[in-house]
Amino acid sequence: MILGRWNSLQYKLTRKLVFFQILALMAFALIASVPISRFASGVGLDDRIIPVIADSVSLEDGQLVVGDDDKLASIKDRFPAFWYYVRTDSGQVASDGPIPDAFRPALEYLGFISFGDFGSEAFPEVASLIVRQAESDAGRLHIATGGGPRFDWLSVGLLFANKYFVIFSAALSLVLIIAIPLTLRRELRGLDKVAEEASHIDVDQPGMRLTTAGIPLEMQPLVTAFNDALVRVDDGIERRHRFMADAAHELRTPIAILQTRVELLNPGPERTQLMLDVARLSNLADQLLDLQRIDVGHSRFEAIDLVRLGADAVAEMAPLVIASDDEIDFGSDAETVNVNGDSIALTRAITNLIQNAISHAGQSAKISVSVSSDGTLTVGDSGPGIDPTQRAKIFEPFYRVKPATRGAGLGLNLVQEIVLRHKGTIKVGQSPQGGAAFTITLPLASPGHEKGRAPRNPADNRIVMQEA
Repeated sequence: MILGRWNSLQYKLTRKLVFFQILALMAFALIASVPISRFASGVGLDDRIIPVIADSVSLEDGQLVVGDDDKLASIKDRFPAFWYYVRTDSGQVASDGPIPDAFRPALEYLGFISFGDFGSEAFPEVASLIVRQAESDAGRLHIATGGGPRFDWLSVGLLFANKYFVIFSAALSLVLIIAIPLTLRRELRGLDKVAEEASHIDVDQPGMRLTTAGIPLEMQPLVTAFNDALVRVDDGIERRHRFMADAAHELRTPIAILQTRVELLNPGPERTQLMLDVARLSNLADQLLDLQRIDVGHSRFEAIDLVRLGADAVAEMAPLVIASDDEIDFGSDAETVNVNGDSIALTRAITNLIQNAISHAGQSAKISVSVSSDGTLTVGDSGPGIDPTQRAKIFEPFYRVKPATRGAGLGLNLVQEIVLRHKGTIKVGQSPQGGAAFTITLPLASPGHEKGRAPRNPADNRIVMQEA
């Protein structure tokens, strides 16, 4: 999660912009340090010598004395023309070095000067001096000095030693670090909205498009191209829906005619087999219609009794089970089990599971349908069952465990789609008879939505049908 955020466009732009802004600030500081420092020091004399002089001043027996510590002695050795003149507020003075005669009259009034630069940078041959105030053991001092070290372009540390410049640089950097992410977040807010819209796009909700309002101009062609792709996808899905609906409707008429003609045949094995084949063909047409009906969302949800629904489905499929020389029974451990759903779709799911058992359980199979009070319905059989390695694939459309098996491979996929639309689950396992067992679990309906009907004897919940 954190790695994904650091790889986002917003964070990449933020890091790079902040980095380049800090580099620009540092470059500005380096370039501007020389003129700023020269301007700050006036005539070019390095006023960092003032604290060195002040630290060397002391009072001995009421007299102002300037001691030669190592720093001050080093400066005297390096600069023979170095001089200084120190005066306290009380009028005590101390001096050293070759003071230019031109400045001596002015030094008499040093106590009235707190800050000053005298001389000309344009004429280095003319003597210059600076006046500063400093605190020392002898009190506040007025110090005039000249002929000492001068500021040069290598003394960049002078600028960074200035607390005001450091505070300004730190404040500007902090503003950049805060302002750039906030600005980017605000400008990219439209992309976040588009991403959220894209996450809600679903094949079951055609017509959804991404908004182009509030997104950067550079991203609008991408969003427009994506919307055009959605239009093409919706058109393709709509064509598929129309094809499935038209194909299923066109098949129903000849199937009905064929079924009528088969029923008019004389009883016998061929008639029985033809009836099974026509039933499978009719079931395939119904599955296509059901898939199209689910895709367009024509579902009516209401409180229904799962027990009654299962019993009716078993009764509806009983003739086909008997014709296949199989047995089927129904049982329930509760009188009513109310769930919220579409009765037509759920009936189709149950009949498809029974049809699947008829097709794959083999001859003289025993099929059982049971309902539990927790909202589960199980269809089991006594057939060979399903290999555990195949169970994860059997719900895929057009997938068949045995390629030569009759059927189009749509039944179980349709069952899964119906169950998922009902916010339920379906799983396959092994039945007590040793065959396959499909278990559908549906959410129970709230008591306020239970469907009222007359009570029934729980003993009637068990139906056993077999060939006479």
